[in-house]
Amino acid sequence: MRQLFRRITTISATCALAVSVAAAVAVAAEPTTGNILTGKLPTTNSTHLIGDGDTGFGPTDSNITKIIAGEENGSAENNGYASWDDVYLQYDFGEPREIHSINLYRNGYENALNTFKRIKVEVSSNEDFSDANVLFGTADVEETAATKLAVQTINLTTPVTARYVRIWQKGHCIQNTNSSWGYSNGVGLREIEVIDKLKDGGTLPDAQETRNIALGKLPYVYGLDPTNIAAISDGKQDDNYAVHNSTGERWLQFEYKNRYRIHEGSSRAPIRWSA
Repeated sequence: MRQLFRRITTISATCALAVSVAAAVAVAAEPTTGNILTGKLPTTNSTHLIGDGDTGFGPTDSNITKIIAGEENGSAENNGYASWDDVYLQYDFGEPREIHSINLYRNGYENALNTFKRIKVEVSSNEDFSDANVLFGTADVEETAATKLAVQTINLTTPVTARYVRIWQKGHCIQNTNSSWGYSNGVGLREIEVIDKLKDGGTLPDAQETRNIALGKLPYVYGLDPTNIAAISDGKQDDNYAVHNSTGERWLQFEYKNRYRIHEGSSRAPIRWSA
């Protein structure tokens, strides 16, 4: 007996929304500013998601976006830092927006403090940043015991209008509690928030926006290798099935790298058996 799988068509995650709300008044007012990056994906070589609204710290890299500044070389000075690149995450707001502040939530370590190297934040009206407006840096940002894992907020005295934002970094330097030092090529952020003035009649991004987080991912399979396993998560609702070739107990396991709030899990049709 073989088990014939219908495709898993939807495993969605609800994006929690972090917002700044207008000051309380006698009559409750609609919010005038909000985070416009929720749910947006950056232009980068990162394979992880940022923008799910989760600003919490985890002791592993499971809840961050991580990009790499260069190749680590243990035999070179500072682990090869001099040969690394300044790397960035870039976001498109879709249209020019009035930016009031930017919040950066970086990754960290439970038993160490970091110096985040060569931080720069800039905005632009053009995708190629030919008219870049630097809002912060270039400068190192050093953690202390008092600021460990704290958000870095870039408040603008005068709001600026732009369509794109870039956040630059060149790895980080780690000081462990045992006083040993080390340079790491990782650039990890838990969340980025761009606080924007809402237009008249405008609304914040949908706090319940969902997407299929299983799309294109190949699962771990308990049992014999299935036939046509890629069809289980190709996003197509057709008759191109994955066929499990085991009898007895069998299951599939998906890994999503980040932590998500699962909103729904479904398949197109019930699992059925074929001789």
